[in-house]
Amino acid sequence: DMAKSGISFHWDKDEDFRLLTGGSLYIHPHISTVTYLTDLGAPTMVLSKRVDPMSGAYVTDADDAGSMSNVDGLVSFPKQGKHLSFDGRYLHAAPSDLLRDGLFEEQCKFDRPDGIDMKEMKVLERRHRRVSFLVNVWLNYHPYNVHPFPETMISNLSKMDLLGDVRLFDKCDEAKKSGESVTLKLKGEGKIQCEEGSVDEAHADVVTKNWPMGNCRNDCIDVPMPVDLMKSRNAGDDVNLIWRGEDIKLSGTSS
Repeated sequence: DMAKSGISFHWDKDEDFRLLTGGSLYIHPHISTVTYLTDLGAPTMVLSKRVDPMSGAYVTDADDAGSMSNVDGLVSFPKQGKHLSFDGRYLHAAPSDLLRDGLFEEQCKFDRPDGIDMKEMKVLERRHRRVSFLVNVWLNYHPYNVHPFPETMISNLSKMDLLGDVRLFDKCDEAKKSGESVTLKLKGEGKIQCEEGSVDEAHADVVTKNWPMGNCRNDCIDVPMPVDLMKSRNAGDDVNLIWRGEDIKLSGTSS
């Protein structure tokens, strides 16, 4: 269930301004970023699919000959200290069904020590969930109805110990070195071609995933995915993907 253990597909945008102008005007950040504070949970998936900023209609890119352009994508698995940035116009999500079956539930489990109070219990629960720090970078633009965090509320923010001993910047180099990266090209008839790195042929099968779009009742996206390969990845890994343009299908109205 994407609503409980993942994040549905969506575009980052000035949401309040979009609604204020009738729902079809999309102003995106220049850069979207994700910094992982834990190793847990669903990977981030980014696709080079965009919407028309004035109408919200899905954009289909084509080359000079009129053929649909390839769609590039990235699946980034969480690792504490890992940082991801991408074009703020791109479609993205955190699909939990790319995790190994039962892994999310396994990650959330922990032994409850005797004699701890409710506050300490909540601390342990927070250490066993997906936590990321999301920052959108807007240049020469201020999103509508967004204000600086009140200084009077700073003292109410959670302290560091809610996530344990997080030495984030010490973890950055470790995260860069620990993950493996592969680049795959998905071809017709459910086949993949490894462009960079190596993959086990036993994980090379491709199935079409159907995912709902966020904030929409009827919209969905069909994406051919090497699901078994995704489920074999480790924390910090990256999988770069290249699809034929016609193989990614968006249906319904704009989100």
